[in-house]
Amino acid sequence: MLLLARKTCEAAFFLSRYRCFSGRAGFGNESSSFAVMSFGDGSQGSLGLPSSLVGIGGDAYEPTVIPGLPPDVVSVSAGHYHSLAVTAEGELWAWGRNDEGQLGRGLLAPRHSWNEPKRVQGLGNVKVRAGFASGVISVAVGDDGSMWTWGRSKRGQLGLGKGVVEAAAPTRVEVLAGEEIAKLSLGWGHALACTVDGKLFGWGYAADGRLGQLGGTVETSPLDRSATLLRRHELNSHEALETAEKVVMESMEKEKDMPIVWEPHVIEEFRSVGMTDVSCGLDHSLVICRKYA
Repeated sequence: MLLLARKTCEAAFFLSRYRCFSGRAGFGNESSSFAVMSFGDGSQGSLGLPSSLVGIGGDAYEPTVIPGLPPDVVSVSAGHYHSLAVTAEGELWAWGRNDEGQLGRGLLAPRHSWNEPKRVQGLGNVKVRAGFASGVISVAVGDDGSMWTWGRSKRGQLGLGKGVVEAAAPTRVEVLAGEEIAKLSLGWGHALACTVDGKLFGWGYAADGRLGQLGGTVETSPLDRSATLLRRHELNSHEALETAEKVVMESMEKEKDMPIVWEPHVIEEFRSVGMTDVSCGLDHSLVICRKYA
């Protein structure tokens, strides 16, 4: 039994194996399936449990199997208030809080359905190799090494370009086209990714050196009122769009001087050392490299 959890989360998961045997006694073929179990704070639906099990927005004090997920889940990721699961077939499933669109269902998805695991649409024919949940966004890495982001981040964590603070559906990070992402980590407002050939990319909130010297070598810019909101399909209502924009802009005004790297850039001081792993904390970063002179 493997416990998969992050200290910043209020819900946790077990990935539990159940072995099934079929055929005549002494023979038979062994097959395996996995059940995802959750426990902790269920107020935002991140447990993926129906109200019949824990009540409306109820907490779970014991690991409880999440119904509705495929039996071939191979990895999970717990964000602050939402959750992701990846299957062996390359499907990505999501549930939990969707105030920032991090489930990929559009911003008008009914709240009562947030706790129900659903497959994330909009990734085309890409098979997902890994999923990552932060506080306000989700990221998928495809089996082709492509990176897709969605949700809302006024700190540039989406990596979709200058001023883009929201994507209601999975959107490919085009600046990384041609790169094959091997490892990725999301902090509070910044992100790091290393490629299979050892390059390290950083983007997002650049204060206090959390992106190394990137904040000083790449042009950063604060939030402004020209920030772009990427929405697809669900926000057809003009009134809903105006309301959503007003909320985002009011939040932006409070932190308009934040230094932000809006797209992934290579962190040059690590270009020749060969990265093998990355991890982002609240406001600092860790990396493992093959050599460093």
